[in-house]
Amino acid sequence: MRPIPIFLTLLMLAGLLCRPAGAANYEVKKLEEGVYAAVALPEGKAVSNALIIVTPYQVILAGAHFVPEGIKELVADIAEITPIPLRYVILTHHHRGFNYVDFDFPANVEILTSWQTWQALKGESRPLRNHVTFFDKGMTLLRGDVVIVLNNTENGHSEGDVFVYLPNEGVLFTSDLFFNDVVGYMGDGHMRDWIITLETLEGVGAKHVVPGLGQPTDRSGLRRFTLFFKDFLTEVLRHIEAGHALAETKKQFHLPRHENLPGYKTFFDVNVERAYLDLKEGIAP
Repeated sequence: MRPIPIFLTLLMLAGLLCRPAGAANYEVKKLEEGVYAAVALPEGKAVSNALIIVTPYQVILAGAHFVPEGIKELVADIAEITPIPLRYVILTHHHRGFNYVDFDFPANVEILTSWQTWQALKGESRPLRNHVTFFDKGMTLLRGDVVIVLNNTENGHSEGDVFVYLPNEGVLFTSDLFFNDVVGYMGDGHMRDWIITLETLEGVGAKHVVPGLGQPTDRSGLRRFTLFFKDFLTEVLRHIEAGHALAETKKQFHLPRHENLPGYKTFFDVNVERAYLDLKEGIAP
């Protein structure tokens, strides 16, 4: 069994330590008719937001890092919204080596995901009981008047990240490709591809943008994160070009404009290390 990724370990331990008995994991917010954001609460066990889409005959849930308690709560939340059952889960990504999330959906739910995410799931020690449909570049679902566009970014926050767009409702769900006014885990990121994807997401022009972490926003939130991300990568590149080793880069790394963002210090070491190694690999000697 592979070791548990440190970012999930940290977040889940924090949730266990500060979570009151019976506390909720999500706050459900209506965005448009039939479309709801499930926002992960800091005191809960959920470590990523989700999107609930109610169509004429079935409910579709999108997101990642689904812990059993969160799944149970989301199913109950859906039952309060509509009598229509949950039928599909769009799994936007899965970090390799973690067998305790994304495996506890109801047995009658089918998973839709990228082929890269399917490979990550298939490589875990725990078998997946749900039916799976995976795709290459993208997939479009038509459910009555509801159009749901799934796009595989291939490389971004991880391998095979999927973002979801509902053109009729103007809702864009980025999952962990975008964090709103918070710094999340970047330890599996492909930095050059990720920054290109952020520009693509901003170009969609969505009315509502639901991030992987933080509150739903609009293009202004995407712009703020893109600014942070560019500043972050520029500072890493500055140290690489100066010939600094990784340890020296971490020691001298300075980003005063963004250092007070939630999560900045929590993920500092793993984020800087990943960006340093990923960017240095692409620079000719």
